[in-house]
Amino acid sequence: MSKRLYSHNRVRYWYAYDVEEICALFADIGLHAQTVRAWIKDGLKTIDKGKPALIYGYDLVQFLKNRNTKNKCATDFDQLFCMNCKDARHVYQNKIMVAQKGRVLQVHGLCRVCKRKMFQSYKLEALPELRKTFKLVEALELYDCSVPTDKTQIPVLDEKHISESAQGSLFPQ
Repeated sequence: MSKRLYSHNRVRYWYAYDVEEICALFADIGLHAQTVRAWIKDGLKTIDKGKPALIYGYDLVQFLKNRNTKNKCATDFDQLFCMNCKDARHVYQNKIMVAQKGRVLQVHGLCRVCKRKMFQSYKLEALPELRKTFKLVEALELYDCSVPTDKTQIPVLDEKHISESAQGSLFPQ
């Protein structure tokens, strides 16, 4: 089972917590008291060795920050994170698919090593750099969010085809 990420923003920095109060902070996630006791065995500092175990808020914040960032993998701009390889990898044939979700670009590509799908999110402003770095195979619904949706990028066809001009001359108005 994967490790959960517990937000340190819920913890008051200058407050002392016991095990049950820490569980109450993360009740919506379902933090169990045994998990907090396991954290204490893994290095979460307590005030003293007495019962109940009391933990300073700043020690809990530091522990959660370290725990949440321990298994993070930094990726370069030209790499995506492969969930199968559990590492940052370059994209197979340097080809990506891009889909826009609000102000975020969802990028999909294949791993060079295992040929599985990889995903990465970029800001909308990174699109020109993505075009320089990768070959865009497919771009789904890319549009400028500042422009209203009634002004689409579909060009208006004012040209008349040969068959249209012939029909226009047959039926006078």
